[in-house]
Amino acid sequence: MEVTFDLRTAANERADSAFSDDEYQMALPVARRKLEYINNLNGTHHGEPYLAILIAETVRAQRLTQYLNALYNLRKMAR
Repeated sequence: MEVTFDLRTAANERADSAFSDDEYQMALPVARRKLEYINNLNGTHHGEPYLAILIAETVRAQRLTQYLNALYNLRKMAR
C-alpha cells in the first residue's frame, strides 16, 4: 500500500492551525521560492515535507504582519 503525502494537511499540522484557501494559495509560491533558494544555496534536495514547514512558517508570518498592520492602523486612527 502506497501512502501519499498531503502537503496542505502536513502544513496545517506543522502550524497547529488550519489555513484558509486564500492563506494557503498565497503562502505556497512564497514557500516554493524559499525551498528552491535553500536547495540551490546549500546543494540540498529537501522535498515536500520541508515545503510543508515553509508553508506553515509563511502563513504564520503573513498572519503576524496582518495583525501588526491592523494594530498600527488602529493606533493611527486613535490619534
